[in-house]
Amino acid sequence: MKNCISLFIVSILVNIAVCAQSFTDYTALTTPHQYAGKILYLNNEFKSEIVDIHSVIHDTSLLRSFPNLVSNVTIYESNSKGELSVKVGLSKKKTSYEVIYDFTQSQTIVDSSTGNETSLLVGVGVRMVAKLRTDKAGLNLGSLIGLVADLDKVQGSIEVRVTGVGSRKINDIIPTPSDLSPSSIATALQAVATIKSLIYNSDTIITPQILAYSKLDTSIKSEMLFKAIN
Repeated sequence: MKNCISLFIVSILVNIAVCAQSFTDYTALTTPHQYAGKILYLNNEFKSEIVDIHSVIHDTSLLRSFPNLVSNVTIYESNSKGELSVKVGLSKKKTSYEVIYDFTQSQTIVDSSTGNETSLLVGVGVRMVAKLRTDKAGLNLGSLIGLVADLDKVQGSIEVRVTGVGSRKINDIIPTPSDLSPSSIATALQAVATIKSLIYNSDTIITPQILAYSKLDTSIKSEMLFKAIN
C-alpha cells in the first residue's frame, strides 16, 4: 500500500510539473460553490438523463456522472488590499501569491445565464493551496518540484482542501495547516493520495460543487454542448 501511494505521489508531482508548463484553460475558483442546477446523470441502467441535482442520491453512485479528470494549476497574485488576480508565468520579487493545485473529477456544463457563455467544471475535487511570499523574481510557482527546490526563496504555508466529498475517514486525514517545508509538502501529498483512494468508499457523501470556469471559444457552438443553466 505504501509503495502504491509513493508511486501515486510521484505521478502527482509529474502532473503538476507538466500542468505548470502548459496551464489549462480552466481557472479554479478560490472558494468552490455548491451546484444547484441540472446535470447529465448516468443512472443505474448506465443510461444518461438530464436531472436536477437535488433529485438524485448523493452517494458514490453519483461519481459515475463525473467522467472528466482534470489536473489544474491556478496562480493568483495578491495586492496590498488582499485582492486576487489570476497570473501565469514567473514570480515577482516581494510579491504574495495563492497557488491552487487542483485534482478534480467533474462534468462540463455551459452557463449562459449572464449572456456570456462560460464552461464550468462541476463535480468534486482535492486541492492543495500554497500561500506564498517570494523573495526573488523568476521562480516558477506552478511547479511543485521547483517550489521544493526554491524553499529558501519563499515563505508561506500549504494546506489540503477537499471539495464535494465527505466521510469520517476523509475528515480524519486532513492535515493541520503548517508552514512551507519539505515535510509539510510531503504530508500534503500523502493526504491527497490517501483521500483520492477513499472517495469511492461506500460511506462517502457526494455534494457536487462548481470548481472552475473557462470562457468558451467563440468558435464552439453552444448548440453542440450540454446546457444545464439557463
